[in-house]
Amino acid sequence: MTSLLLVLYLAQVPVLPQRPATAIVGGTVITAVGPMLSRGTVIIRGSRIEAVGSELPVPAGSTVLDATGKYVMPGWVAIEASGVGVAATDGNIADSLDPYQLGLRVALANGITTANVIDVPFFGIFGEDTGAISGANSAVIKLTQGDLDSMLIREPGLNYFAIPTRQVELNLARLRESFRKASEHLKAVREAETKKLQPPRAPPELTLYVTILENQRPTVVAAQTVEQVLDILAIHEKYPFDLILSRPYQAVRLARDLAARRIPVLLKARGPDFDFDLTRPIQDEQGLIPIRIPAAFAALGVQVSILPLRRGVSVDGLAGRDLTALAMEAAFAVRGGLDEELAIQAITIEPARVLGIADRVGSLEKGKDADILILTRHPLDFRSLVERAYINGKLYYEREKSPLLRDIPVR
Repeated sequence: MTSLLLVLYLAQVPVLPQRPATAIVGGTVITAVGPMLSRGTVIIRGSRIEAVGSELPVPAGSTVLDATGKYVMPGWVAIEASGVGVAATDGNIADSLDPYQLGLRVALANGITTANVIDVPFFGIFGEDTGAISGANSAVIKLTQGDLDSMLIREPGLNYFAIPTRQVELNLARLRESFRKASEHLKAVREAETKKLQPPRAPPELTLYVTILENQRPTVVAAQTVEQVLDILAIHEKYPFDLILSRPYQAVRLARDLAARRIPVLLKARGPDFDFDLTRPIQDEQGLIPIRIPAAFAALGVQVSILPLRRGVSVDGLAGRDLTALAMEAAFAVRGGLDEELAIQAITIEPARVLGIADRVGSLEKGKDADILILTRHPLDFRSLVERAYINGKLYYEREKSPLLRDIPVR
């Protein structure tokens, strides 16, 4: 009797019509997690990817977009950005988002659909983005131009911390002591919670270290030299947390250890931007020039994410030195020996993994957010232009209708 009633009830429930699909057909599809698909098809329904494959059947009633002769791939993920989509902030990025900001529009036109925005200044003309920042706030956003409600993914994004470079022995002793005290504080908090007592508050000077050891999100540590990397690895071994190394250019000989510990690295393919240390040799102790370093880390199994020379968007004529050149940085890494597939992953799925959002973005796979680019050429070709950019299945950028790049001839 119960089964009969259930059948009768279900028979009266109205079946909602499926949302119409969009099918991008005929292009070369780069999924970022598998081989390229010639004459590939990507089917979008709503905000998600419904299917990816070669010459898939197109659902009836779909909007069909012919991408023959073009490349289709996931939107690029900028692991570090500054000032993109964010107005002046007092530390709360979510309250300062600006979907109409010029920097956001420029970044989107150049293929970036997701960015981890750090609340630090962008040095547009002079100054080096060293990565040596501590305690800065960040937020993971989508570059949904004109659409504030769809921008924020998560705030905070990552923790940031720098190994001291002055009075090294003294500051390292203080650093180890700070981690020890932070660990003891968290132990006291857990004991208080077990006894249902009011947990103690962390002293202000321990806040950053407590946050790192709470490990609610990964921590990016700026450590360039072998000694700095060994210092943070020793701390990491004693007080485990999800660690990411930023710009460890001189520590290639530690790559096997980093790979074994599954510690990713963030690298600029062309090395530091403005380097005022005129005594530093051109080659490191391994005989590597900067452009070869991403390939050297990757060859030993380290997960590599590529950084631009500078993390902001400039409109002062410094083309090729800022966030808009992210794909070109990946191309430089290929010139230095990095496998082409790994270079594409270094601006898509690898930064998505670092940010903990690889289940949503960074590759073209069924069920993921439909963050998709259509390009005139291979993404690592300097002549390539973004024709269209979709985020969450919605078209947010179309080159023919944008005053930014529409007059550049397609070659």
